[in-house]
Amino acid sequence: MFCISPSTFADGDHISDRDLQLLRHHADHGEGGHEHPSSGTGFLRPQGDNALSRFNPVTLSLGGLMFVYQRWISPQLPSECLYHTSCSAFSKNLIVEYGLIKGIIATSDRLMRCNRVAALDVHPMHIHPLSGRVDEDTGIYRRP
Repeated sequence: MFCISPSTFADGDHISDRDLQLLRHHADHGEGGHEHPSSGTGFLRPQGDNALSRFNPVTLSLGGLMFVYQRWISPQLPSECLYHTSCSAFSKNLIVEYGLIKGIIATSDRLMRCNRVAALDVHPMHIHPLSGRVDEDTGIYRRP
């Protein structure tokens, strides 16, 4: 990565404070602002003691696809995620917390809201102060 200490380039262009915050965020979280694939809550790790829960083919295949997407496909995409926790990491957290069926349904809801048109309906209190992105947790899908 690179390090920028002065706020002026050699050709005289200035860097705004907002740009410096984004650069620091990208330096802290890796390229593209995506979380590292291994920084999850155990989606790919076997849970339980019996062989069926450790080697469930559905969990292994979905977890493998998620790993491939986060590791090799997501860093190649030019767009930035609107949300503070990327949609793929949020999806892993949803599936771990709510199970496969409700996790997939909640993930599809999140993916439908992951665009700049949906950003018009975001309350200012839900914007993360450091990254400037929408800060959401999995608790929004709990029943009241």
